[in-house]
Amino acid sequence: MPTERQSRLLDILQRAESPVPGQALAEALGVTRQVVVHDIALLRAAGEPIYATPKGYWLNRPSPARETVIAVSHTPDQTKDELYTLVDHGVRVLDVRVEHVIYGEIVGHLLITSRRDVDVFLEKVRAEKAALLSSLTGGFHYHRVQFDREDQLVEACDALQRVGIQVMTDPSPGEVL
Repeated sequence: MPTERQSRLLDILQRAESPVPGQALAEALGVTRQVVVHDIALLRAAGEPIYATPKGYWLNRPSPARETVIAVSHTPDQTKDELYTLVDHGVRVLDVRVEHVIYGEIVGHLLITSRRDVDVFLEKVRAEKAALLSSLTGGFHYHRVQFDREDQLVEACDALQRVGIQVMTDPSPGEVL
């Protein structure tokens, strides 16, 4: 059973149209950022689908949009082209995933929906001198993506291949990526 503060935190996330930065949640609740991190952890443990994205916390709600996983391979320098191409075709990039030999699947929640989101993400990578998850797998990685119409995904994948990015959509049942 969530505390009153945790219920208020959930309410803020449920009403949010976009991810909410941790500092904004802390200010709204009159607590420190660390208290928010702790409350988010407890809410996740209780089953709430709260994701930490580069833009803030996001409560994953059911959506009528379609989702699939695409497998891509490219150099770090092609990351901007990859993400721009996807969002330019109306494809939302929910996360990035790699299969690590030691840790298994590693997932980074992105929630990238626009060129501005791409720019903010890449600026954070640059400013923090962070390595992309795909650097762990020689450029090969997966994205869970969301789209409204099948043609958006098809056109985005064709465009990715035209700029030299290898791509494969979610396989048919029984097919292995």
